[in-house]
Amino acid sequence: MKNANLVFGLILLLVFLATGVYLKTIFKPEHLADLAMRMEIRANHVYILFIALLNILSVDSYPESTQKVIRFTTVASRTFLFAAGILAVVAFFTEHSGQLTGRLYTLCSAVGSLIGVGLFLISRTVARFK
Repeated sequence: MKNANLVFGLILLLVFLATGVYLKTIFKPEHLADLAMRMEIRANHVYILFIALLNILSVDSYPESTQKVIRFTTVASRTFLFAAGILAVVAFFTEHSGQLTGRLYTLCSAVGSLIGVGLFLISRTVARFK
């Protein structure tokens, strides 16, 4: 799972660059009068970078342990970070309607990354005090 987060983080970093090219060439500001729509797609673009970096940083950050609590929180944290990245990419391409409500993919992506980081902190805390 460790290598999966690294590879996925690097892929997300490439997706971030590709979405930046998409924003620069296709989704130009002069084509959009709706500022809310521009804000939504640009925010989702930054969320992709944020989650890519979390996945890359998670590679060597988790404690090695045979303790069940630590192993569970490590796997769960990595899984949440992985899922958050997928949801961020889906949100980038689907949630820029100009309506700031009902952005389910964006919400799930942000909450998933928060849960992933929270589980990481639990894993590190339990490992420190075991």
